[in-house]
Amino acid sequence: MNRVVLTLIAPAALKEHLIAVMLAHAPTAQAGLVAREVEGYGDGVEYDSSIERVRGHALAVEIVVAGPDEDIRSLLDLLGAEMARRGVTWRIVATTAAGIL
Repeated sequence: MNRVVLTLIAPAALKEHLIAVMLAHAPTAQAGLVAREVEGYGDGVEYDSSIERVRGHALAVEIVVAGPDEDIRSLLDLLGAEMARRGVTWRIVATTAAGIL
């Protein structure tokens, strides 16, 4: 079984809805996730307000979940249907090792 890590970056305003959708996906609810507020910088950043433009960064949320590849892909399919064209970016990377200390 290949394990992977999914990282999502979304506008801060979508945080609660995005987490609710993710927790409705049983494998994700069982695995758990981590969410934190982050600041987005760069040419590709979409600003939600003139205040963000002045500050030079956009407020966003980063959500990370790990699990079997097939569970993460089914979550991504669900999110794609629910959050289409909402500015949510994602990446999946392989996990070479994981555990609890």
